[in-house]
Amino acid sequence: MRYNPISFMAMILLVIFTLIFAVLTIVKSNQVKVFLEGDPEQRDFKTNAILRKELIALADRVAAANDSVALREREIRRLDLQLANSRIHLDGDRAIGGVALPPADELKDNPMVTMTGQKDTTWKFTSDLITASVKRMEALKGKLESRDFQENPALEDSIRKRQQELQDVTKKISDDESNFAKDREDLTKRLDELTVIKDKSDKQHRDDFSRRATRVAQLEDRIRELLELELKWVTELEPDGKIAETAANEVILDIGARDKVFPGLMFAVFTHDKGRYVAKGMIETIEVREGISVCRILRQDDVKLHPIGRGDLVGNPVFDRTHPKTFFVAGEFKRYNKEDIEQFIRETGGQVAKVLGPDCDFLVAGERSEREQASARQFQILALKEDDVLSFVQKSFAPKK
Repeated sequence: MRYNPISFMAMILLVIFTLIFAVLTIVKSNQVKVFLEGDPEQRDFKTNAILRKELIALADRVAAANDSVALREREIRRLDLQLANSRIHLDGDRAIGGVALPPADELKDNPMVTMTGQKDTTWKFTSDLITASVKRMEALKGKLESRDFQENPALEDSIRKRQQELQDVTKKISDDESNFAKDREDLTKRLDELTVIKDKSDKQHRDDFSRRATRVAQLEDRIRELLELELKWVTELEPDGKIAETAANEVILDIGARDKVFPGLMFAVFTHDKGRYVAKGMIETIEVREGISVCRILRQDDVKLHPIGRGDLVGNPVFDRTHPKTFFVAGEFKRYNKEDIEQFIRETGGQVAKVLGPDCDFLVAGERSEREQASARQFQILALKEDDVLSFVQKSFAPKK
């Protein structure tokens, strides 16, 4: 079996492209895995999962601190309200006195408390209270808005680093996917071209194989025909006329002068019995009229079983009333020579060919005519033996000396 080199190369390229695609897929998968899980070869190796856990823990700590601050602030506001109900206000470490404070002589030894006296009015105390509250709110606002309270620099740097790495890896993946898509498109286009070439080559190969197989089959059939072909000899005659009437030792045929019948012409008498050819005898023309001929019986093969009678057929291989037969004479003969047989054929109404070919009807084969018999076998020409022809020689025929 022969292989097509183009088809073989197409299969190799397809395997190579498949391997490249698999390697690129594995590399991209490893890059995504490193991005998601981190690089274990780095000293500060932490996976995204670990960073997420740290971020959640820090967020929980911040939330707990905020809850603690809010609790303390609520406690302070509650105490401030209690002091306000007693007309006492704290300004830093100093206690601003009011109507509810003890007398000054009871507090003079306490350096942390300053006595303003009973003369302070309610609106003054309220104004001071509002001023102190505003200061505390501004201090609390500054604390809440401070960078230390709102941000975790290390965590934000790590997040920014991871985000930048994510952007880089995403860009790299996008570029690789774009290149991969372009390569896949080019490979697909090339594969389509190779597939077209392969299909065309396969079709041409199939067509060539079909033509050669057909030719081989034809040659094998021809060889078989030549090997099995045999030279066909004339064993049955074609009818040239029919016996219309019989009388004593004579018969009347339904053919005459208009059919080119002449006195002395001999016919073989035969019939068909259940599809089988039966020869009955020989007759000779003695009188010819326009549409009929009178013949005498020369021989009857079996008078009891197959007597010559009305309706029997007559025929002569050399004679033909519609179309003259063409003969080719070859070989050596015992009773007559080649020229005599050719002369008899012409006088009986036949034609003699100079070359044996497909246009010949019969080959008159004598001895040493094997080459002519092979040609007749090839051209499917019927062959006659010397006796088959000479049995129809009329008595008036005079051979050359």
